[in-house]
Amino acid sequence: MLCIFTSVGVFAQDKFSAEFIAGDYLLVGKGVDTEETYSGNVSIYFDNGLKVKRTINDNTVVGVATFEPVLNGSSKALRIRFTEHKVDYEETCLWASDLDNYARISCYLYSPNKQTNNPGLEVLFINHGK
Repeated sequence: MLCIFTSVGVFAQDKFSAEFIAGDYLLVGKGVDTEETYSGNVSIYFDNGLKVKRTINDNTVVGVATFEPVLNGSSKALRIRFTEHKVDYEETCLWASDLDNYARISCYLYSPNKQTNNPGLEVLFINHGK
């Protein structure tokens, strides 16, 4: 019985977190292995799972997002995965409430299974203009 309650509790927590972060965001970022900065828009929404639509410089890509255990399972990170220009990317993100009770998301951006000493960085702020 305890396992059932635990799995239901985890599912409920992930559902609450997904609903909390769903929305339209302004993105500010720095690329992987470069100091080049960029800005754009991100939408996080439900469509047979949690999806992420990124638009930067008129280039739009769609990826997926999941909540995955980190720190030996004691916490969960938001993982975003997408492919852009035939390169696979992954982001490990933390999220918290800003002063207006919207999600604020900060991420390390990298290519999975590829070593880098200079990961990308992205921050997402709720887009009040949408």
